[in-house]
Amino acid sequence: MNRVNTRERIKEAALPLFAKQGFAGTSIAAIETAAGLAPRAGAFYRHFPGKEALFEELAREHITETPDEFDFEGLEALHDTRAELISLARQFERASERQRPYLRLIEEIRLTDSGRSFERQANEAMLGALMNWVATKSAGAALDAERLAALTLDVFGSWLFFLAKRQQGMHLAAVDRDALLEDWARRWSGLLDGEN
Repeated sequence: MNRVNTRERIKEAALPLFAKQGFAGTSIAAIETAAGLAPRAGAFYRHFPGKEALFEELAREHITETPDEFDFEGLEALHDTRAELISLARQFERASERQRPYLRLIEEIRLTDSGRSFERQANEAMLGALMNWVATKSAGAALDAERLAALTLDVFGSWLFFLAKRQQGMHLAAVDRDALLEDWARRWSGLLDGEN
């Protein structure tokens, strides 16, 4: 078995175990067994320094939203703030759906020092990318970093709140998702472009 395939097998075996049994409840031996490796023979440690490193890699690939997956450079081709907002909103929605099976695991890992550190870094990277995008708009162009961060949080806060509540299973029958998205994008595109 080559090194890349074994590494991938370990990752593929670990994610469902983490989701079902939790981070703390999943042993390295269980991961090795699920990956078809001999438990406690050292194969795991030839690919990962420990369980936390494996989890962080899985989180980057499957759980946490990253600026790269949002394709901020590609937004420029749209030349329309409303369309750009809708594209970003849909990316957040896809990330939210992808995270749904791992909510228990996400909450558990947030209790660890490395989990908090990882989440902080991921959140800072995403906020930075969103701030850079908002800074390209009329309303954000001349703002200092503090005001730009506040505007960015204002812009995306209501959409992210909606996604979080839906992800938590809140019954939102009175909310038409498409109408909410359209109203949100129209309102904020007007404000960001200096039209309101």
